[in-house]
Amino acid sequence: MSETDQRRPSRVQRPRHKNGVKPGYEELVRAAEASVGTYTPAEAIDMVGETGVLFIDVRDAVELSDGMVSGAIHASRGRLEAHLDPDNPRYVCELDDAAEIIFYCASGARSALAAQRAQELGYDRVRYLDGGIAAWTDAGGQRQAIDN
Repeated sequence: MSETDQRRPSRVQRPRHKNGVKPGYEELVRAAEASVGTYTPAEAIDMVGETGVLFIDVRDAVELSDGMVSGAIHASRGRLEAHLDPDNPRYVCELDDAAEIIFYCASGARSALAAQRAQELGYDRVRYLDGGIAAWTDAGGQRQAIDN
């Protein structure tokens, strides 16, 4: 066990803050996963380049250095509601032509939450990539280099 792990209290040991939210993050992610459809990496790989399919990478900008799904756009989870609102200056205009939206992140949790939020905002054909970009890569999916 590393020194950092020894200093970090386990989940069981850490007391809940008096203003702690219920349900917690894990419960919110599980609820999102249950309410939104997924694509397996193999299914999503087959959809790259299809007309009307829009991949949205919700990772933070610093996470993009390893590349993105080819043709994907970046719309960080932190500004997602603005990116999805046609009346907001940060609106992602590529959504106008999207018949299907596939959200992805590093491992799937943030993209499940993003897809759930998109549904709540009225987008009806949304799913997320099960396992995120990590599972995508493991399944042989290619990453597009990002120009900085």
